Amino acid sequence: MTQTIGFLGAGRMAAAMIKRLISKGYEIKVWNRNQAKIEPLAALGATGCSTPAAAAQNCDIVISFMADDSASEAVWLGDNGALAAMGKGALAIECSTLSHAFVLDLAQKIEAAGCRYIDAPVTGVPADVEAGNTVFLIGAETSDLERARPLMEATGKKIVHFGTVGAGTVYKLMHNLLGAVHIAAAAELVAVAQKAGLDGNKVAETFEIGANASPTGLMVLPGLIGGNHNEGIHFTTGLRTKDAGYAMLLAKEYGLTLPVGQAAHGVFENATGEGLGDLAQSAVIEPLKR
Repeated sequence: MTQTIGFLGAGRMAAAMIKRLISKGYEIKVWNRNQAKIEPLAALGATGCSTPAAAAQNCDIVISFMADDSASEAVWLGDNGALAAMGKGALAIECSTLSHAFVLDLAQKIEAAGCRYIDAPVTGVPADVEAGNTVFLIGAETSDLERARPLMEATGKKIVHFGTVGAGTVYKLMHNLLGAVHIAAAAELVAVAQKAGLDGNKVAETFEIGANASPTGLMVLPGLIGGNHNEGIHFTTGLRTKDAGYAMLLAKEYGLTLPVGQAAHGVFENATGEGLGDLAQSAVIEPLKR
């Protein structure tokens, strides 16, 4: 029997996962605030829905990919939210990168309604997800994870179970903060190199073979050097700013000070404040160059 999955969101990452699941034989019901984003997915066989509740109805598993805490709260708990339409024991899988405190609160509310919750942020860019190469970072009870495992194995190359609900988000926030550090540092390198008149191609070639190169740094390097912040957007400056901010809140929960992370967050926050939030992450270099 074909399993139907409810999807809340049809952005870059969600759309990639939906395409992957359709290719594996799953039936998908999907809601998105901008209904136009559902159209290419509907062409592949997904069923578009007008509300989160409609997407969740009669689904044993519902997956969410939202931008932030407020968006997640709205689709699960708001008017025509998914939770009210879910049957007892249904599984809510939250793949969004959210604040740790919010995840714990949301899980409590979902479980109080008789459903189960899995904290399941993912790593990778949309192309990784569509190719089945993403990594799931899990915080959940083992029995809940086992229910979701076949679906996750259809879309991911690795499932890392860090512990109970919230544990996956702890790792994801620090992982994304580290990405912010790498990008901010690479932006500083390129800004200084350009100011000094170094050849951009030589900078790129040397960076790529150096010990300090990272996958994240290499991903944004063409944009940093070429200034093409409107092209190949896998993840925006604004979303990285949000994630780094959530990471700083997490550190505060544990009474920790993260000076390097705070500095990187400041670089992204400054760029977002200058109106660059919808551009690729390489846009962080623009304020630095000035």
